[in-house]
Amino acid sequence: MYDLLIPGSLPFIVMVLIIGVILLYGGHKSRKISRIWLTSTLCGYWLMSTYFGATWLELLLNQDFAPMTDISETRGIDAIVVLSGGGHTLSNSTNAIHAISTHTAYRSLEVLRLHNMLPKVPIILSGGIGDSLALSIPESELMRKELLELGVADNLMLMESNSQNTYEQAVNVAELLLRKDMNSFILVTSHTHMRRALATFRTQNLDAIPSVAPHTSVSITNIGWSIYPTKSSLDRSKDVMREIIAYLYYKQKDWITISGHLN
Repeated sequence: MYDLLIPGSLPFIVMVLIIGVILLYGGHKSRKISRIWLTSTLCGYWLMSTYFGATWLELLLNQDFAPMTDISETRGIDAIVVLSGGGHTLSNSTNAIHAISTHTAYRSLEVLRLHNMLPKVPIILSGGIGDSLALSIPESELMRKELLELGVADNLMLMESNSQNTYEQAVNVAELLLRKDMNSFILVTSHTHMRRALATFRTQNLDAIPSVAPHTSVSITNIGWSIYPTKSSLDRSKDVMREIIAYLYYKQKDWITISGHLN
């Protein structure tokens, strides 16, 4: 139901097309409005589906974050905190396979890179079951499994497996850090999610230092500034629209109370 409100999603475009078709069968004035409506929808989705359009939309989030590379910035770091980004369970009547999403995979890889820089720093894996219809185990458990296979020691990983959204992650991680007497930490999430995540954590008075995970498609250099629509570009645009809506919702709920760029 939430996707119905997000431009770029399938439910949203179906709803918009239904409205356009209904207007098409009205009077002369209604048909004129329908032509404008449907043409605008086509142009909007075309723009969102191009590399140029997706990159332009990402600039709306003021993407000035980057992966942490300067070892001098890591002095005094008590922990690395990574926020999960989804997963799904595939099952039949007897067995199930649990798989991480692409966002979660890239965040896990960023944690591994930071772990190689700071091999003794504890890693907090944050994420419960965000969507019970898609996943049957906590997303933090999925990240733990992948990081174990990548060589991270189990005793370095601390689990936060109850949160269902970014706000709950901030609250639960704050409690965990307090129990462990930790203060400064590196926050890992996707670049489109970082602004909302960082603002939510800082609203909880947490000293978070951002390190963004690579994007699923930004590294594909041969696309260039293409004007041809692709699914990956549409997914990037949809992520931006979801983040803008979520950021404004968090502000309305007072889950974000610090100054931001999406007021």
